[in-house]
Amino acid sequence: MSDLSLFIRQFLRRPSEVRAIAPTGRATAREMARVVIPTMQAVAEIGAGTGTITQAILDRNLPPERLELYELNAAFCERLRQRFPTVRVHNLPAQEMVNVGRGPLDAVISGVPTLPMPDALQAAIVGAALRMMKPGAPFVQITYSPVAPLSENVRRQFGLRHVKSPRIWNNLPPARVYIFRQEPA
Repeated sequence: MSDLSLFIRQFLRRPSEVRAIAPTGRATAREMARVVIPTMQAVAEIGAGTGTITQAILDRNLPPERLELYELNAAFCERLRQRFPTVRVHNLPAQEMVNVGRGPLDAVISGVPTLPMPDALQAAIVGAALRMMKPGAPFVQITYSPVAPLSENVRRQFGLRHVKSPRIWNNLPPARVYIFRQEPA
């Protein structure tokens, strides 16, 4: 079964777990992985889906044993384990990384659809990531909206500043990538 077929099947069966209409496109995945360099010691991807972003991260020459994935959907986790047998895959929500993950992380790359979430859930996810990350490390987030994917309240709560990519038209739907960093205290 292709990644697209699996994605659509899971979208229809488990809409609360799969909120995008298609897997992330390659151009967007490359933009999200752009912050990764081979000397990084630990990187986490949350909302890994079927692995398009994972592949882009590994294409940046990061050794697979330095990458761990968090994915809520069990079928996606099985696909990820098949495609990337030496990458650690956790069938857990992103905010659980503080209980099982290794840190300090050099980057967190997020395919989790944060924009429609309430502030409390956004804060739980971002807060967990920040507790695991090195100071100033990038939190990379995809969005399909013209507005920032984290609410103003959450950005203020954690002292986040950001830069955003130009709109990536070669994605369904068109996407934008935000790179958030926590301002020094």
